[in-house]
Order: sequence, then C-alpha cells, then structure tokens
Amino acid sequence: MTAGQTGVFMESEGDQWYRRNRSALAQFDPSTDPAMEVLRQYGLAPRTVLEVGASNGFRVDAIVRATGARGVAIEPSAEAVADGRQRYPSVVCVQGVAHSLPVQDAFDLVVVNFVFHWIDRTLLLRSVAEIDRIVEDGGFLLIGDFAPSNRVRVRYHHLPDQDVFTYKQNYAELFTSSGIYQLRAMATFGHGGHVPSLSPPEAERTAIWLLRKSLRDSYTGSATSVNE
Repeated sequence: MTAGQTGVFMESEGDQWYRRNRSALAQFDPSTDPAMEVLRQYGLAPRTVLEVGASNGFRVDAIVRATGARGVAIEPSAEAVADGRQRYPSVVCVQGVAHSLPVQDAFDLVVVNFVFHWIDRTLLLRSVAEIDRIVEDGGFLLIGDFAPSNRVRVRYHHLPDQDVFTYKQNYAELFTSSGIYQLRAMATFGHGGHVPSLSPPEAERTAIWLLRKSLRDSYTGSATSVNE
C-alpha cells in the first residue's frame, strides 16, 4: 500500500476521478484542447510522445493520429488504463505515477497536463527528476497547470475529511531554473476554458508552457578556463 496523498490516488481516487469524468473524456475534441493547440501552433511533430497522468490516453491517441508518433500513456487509475488499452490500441497504456515512471526510454515530447498540482510535496522533486529523465536532449516538455501569481494550497473538495490538497504554482519554473530547459511558448487561460485570455481571474488562471530541453545550448563559451 502506498502512503500519503499519492496512495489515495493510486488506491481509490484515481479511479473515482476517472468515473466522474469518463463521459466528458469521450467527447474530447482535439481542435479545442489548449495543449493540442500549442503543438499545432508550433508545428511539433514528435517521433515519440509520452503523457504523464494521461487518463485513458485520449490525448496521446490524438497526437499519434496527427503525427504518426509512437505513443505511451502513464496513468495511476487502473480503470482508465484498462479502458485505454481497449479504446486506443495504437497507444501503450501503463499504470504508473510521476515519481516512478515505468519506462526506460527517452521521448522527444513529454506532456504533463494538470498533474503537478496533485503531487504529494514529499515526491515533487523526485517527480521532476523522473520527468526530466524521460525527456531526450533537444526534446520538448509541455506542462499545463494552474498559474497563480503566488503559490496556493487548496483542500481537495472531493475528499474534505482527508489531508489531500491541490498545490497551485508555476511548475515550469522548476525546470527553467535548472538552465537545462528554455521557455519557448506560454499561453494563459481561464480554468475550464479553451480560449487564451490575458486576464482570467487569479483563482481561475491556468497556463500551458512549452519548454525545450538542451544540455548545452543555454551555456555560453569562454575563451579561457580557470581551474577551481
């Protein structure tokens, strides 16, 4: 049994979330999805794509159909994974969590859409390291999440009697501050909306960040070197 907030989602709430949202996911329209729109706007055509917290793989399937990429969906809900394996045979659906991804390969596009705010704080940096591990050098990381001006912790309304929270902050900064990821695009939205907005309400502001990973390009050369 997994302890803490992660255990709650692995053992029960992941499936509960999927049951509540299954009918809406069946109506997924790639043409109105903010993450898909960013990929279209910048002409990304990945050879390989992995989504962390992918539900039944609906978005990965759309990317695979649009680009011919090899697609992998990682999701904690066993019910979502089982449905995805039947519904989207072109997508490899695997049960797993962000802090311990059950894959060894690196991908040229990794999508983490509205996942970081659920992650137990004791596992946040481990999850960042795992996600970095599977983004290949020169590849792209697309993050979607809440984007308040300040960090906000909110009790999860579906489990009011448990210590389960959502944590809202700019998660792209965890990657760009390393110097290894560069911000290539950002769009802000109101929560639940599909149209970019310059001024959504603070509590409702969300964003899509497109980052490119480069192990060398962000460093300038030096004519001389000094041993320290």
